[in-house]
Amino acid sequence: MTQGGGGGGSEFHLPDEILAVMPTDPYEQLDLARKITSMAIASRVSKLELEAGRLRQSVAEKDRTIADLQEKLAQFDRVFQQTDSSLRAALEENVKLAKERDSLAQTSKKLTRDLTKLEAFKKHLLQSLNEDNTPKQQDPVDIRACDSSTAQASSWKGML
Repeated sequence: MTQGGGGGGSEFHLPDEILAVMPTDPYEQLDLARKITSMAIASRVSKLELEAGRLRQSVAEKDRTIADLQEKLAQFDRVFQQTDSSLRAALEENVKLAKERDSLAQTSKKLTRDLTKLEAFKKHLLQSLNEDNTPKQQDPVDIRACDSSTAQASSWKGML
């Protein structure tokens, strides 16, 4: 299989069907080659443009996903800031309440000690009052004197 058209041409291994339709004039062959090359380039460019379009669409989808994720991140950051602020406030309140609890515990202990002292004082005072109010066994009471004192007190009331 040789290319027809020149005595000193290179040998190409082309099928007979292609050689049958190929022009014999070298300039026409170059023009056909240029057309075939243009068609191949156009086809390749078309495929590349389709692929570029798909890639642009994929990039746009990924950009939307990135934007959505950035928005979610911003929301989570705001929630985190609010939660962190609330936590800090709760911790500060907890510290204040712990101090107040400790202070109240000390006050309670002091009041318990004071109450114990007051109870002892009350008991001692009641015992002292009971000792003062109990009749002394040493002095016998004259009932007749009490009766006459009561009678005199009654007559004085009548006069007043």
